[in-house]
Amino acid sequence: MKGAREYSQLFKTGQYGRLYITSSSHARGNTFRIQVLPKGEEALPNGDNNVCLNKDAVEVYGVIGGNPGWTEFYGWKHEGPWQSDFDAMVLQRKSEIETERNVQAISLAESEKELLNREHELLASY
Repeated sequence: MKGAREYSQLFKTGQYGRLYITSSSHARGNTFRIQVLPKGEEALPNGDNNVCLNKDAVEVYGVIGGNPGWTEFYGWKHEGPWQSDFDAMVLQRKSEIETERNVQAISLAESEKELLNREHELLASY
């Protein structure tokens, strides 16, 4: 769904500091919600139901328009310092993913080089 796909691919459902993030999907696409938890409180997950059960948690990012389940779109419901914290988390997660991709690419290149060397040595020893 619009405004949810990118973030839901970056984060798994869970608590990140005082933010509780829910990444999920339904038949029409990905869903993504953020709740701010009270200071010092641990999240009480609610399975696949898209929110934590903490009674004083406030949803700050979620569905802001459209027909829920069909044409919904996501955005900030409340503005505040959690937005800059979340932006920093997004940048960090993108950097981690890029690093993981680079490590995988290097590993794949090394594996291919080793395979080519083994083939070359075998053929040269014929």
